[in-house]
Order: sequence, then C-alpha cells, then structure tokens
Amino acid sequence: MVGCPMQVVALPDKVSGVVFDIDGTLYDSPEYAGGQISVLVERLAQTRGEPVDETWRAVEAWRDEHQANHGVRQSIGNTFVAFGIPIEESVRWREELIHPEHFLEPDTELRRAMATLGTRYRLLALTNNPVSVGRRTLSALGVDDLIGDVVGLDTTWKSKPDTAPFLAAAERLGMDPAELVSVGDRYDVDIAPARVIGMGAILVHSVRDVYELVHVLP
Repeated sequence: MVGCPMQVVALPDKVSGVVFDIDGTLYDSPEYAGGQISVLVERLAQTRGEPVDETWRAVEAWRDEHQANHGVRQSIGNTFVAFGIPIEESVRWREELIHPEHFLEPDTELRRAMATLGTRYRLLALTNNPVSVGRRTLSALGVDDLIGDVVGLDTTWKSKPDTAPFLAAAERLGMDPAELVSVGDRYDVDIAPARVIGMGAILVHSVRDVYELVHVLP
C-alpha cells in the first residue's frame, strides 16, 4: 500500500536488465487503473446479457475462490477465460476500450529515473495489456522512448502470473533471467512468477518507489 517501503525481495549478483510492470507501478492513478477493469467488466456484462453489478459479483467470487483454492489471485484476463472469453478477445476489448491518454500525463521524475537507469541497464516493460496499450501508456507518461521493448498480452497470449511473459521478456533482452530484476506492485502477479524462473524482484507500492530505484539497484 502507499506509504509502505518498497520490498527488495531478491537482487542478482549482477543486474543487466530491469523488467517493469506498468499499471500501478509506473503511475499512481486509481481512476485509470480501476477504470480499465470497469470497462472490461461492463463489456463482459453486455456479452453475458446481465446487469453490470451481477457480473462484478460473479467475477470477484471466482477470483476469491481461485485465491482460496490456489493461493494466487488471478488477473482479469485469466478470470475472463474462465467466463468463456479467450485471451484474443480480451486483447481486442482492451485495444478498443482502454485510453491511457485520457488519464495520464508526462511524469518528469519518472523520466529522470528511467533515463538514469537506462544508462546502467536494459529496460523492458511487461504488461497484461496488449503491447499497443502498454506503449500508449508509456507515451502518455513521457517515457516511451526510454524503454526499449514491451512484452504484452498479445506477445505470448498468456497473462501474468503465468511465467511465459517473464520468459519472453528475458528472451527479448537476450539475457538469462538470473541477470534481470522484475519491478511491480503486485506480489502474486509481478514478483512470485519472476522468482520462479530465477529473476530478482522488487515490490513497489507507488511510482515514488520507482523514482528511488536509482539508489537501490546496484
């Protein structure tokens, strides 16, 4: 939560690259972060032909049950698969419905931090949104040119916390996972799967923690 210190879960002896989650990590905008989910649930409700509040209850009940049974809270994309919406359809919905430029603006402190980190490491963004939405979000924040690549939902057609996107990130960077650090705001989604494949990991609670990474990473 905001106000808690970042948690350095693990750091490799040698850090060559940093893999950033985007939503909830590179910006603090509950309106945008929550609005993304809202528009997707509204579209799911339309597809199911039921009231939005009924769909919300069903979605949250499924996620709660999954977490109770498996110890992991699933992403919205993976939850929608359980409701009969394949990842490919989720990608189309997200590209149509999500508009970061309506909510975000350039962040000079974030740009300064990314520019400094970019002189020391290769930088990549890893998002559960499609690559195009990830790029538009980075552009709205004013850092798109500082992050070399984006791995999105339409890269592996797997949603975090699946490990496939993290493996794809390592492949794109041409590095062993043991040389990389995953930075994100959700332990189950951004940190735990990264650790499974041997990445280092840092759990952040706001973009202000990202500003401080220049002092935390070796």
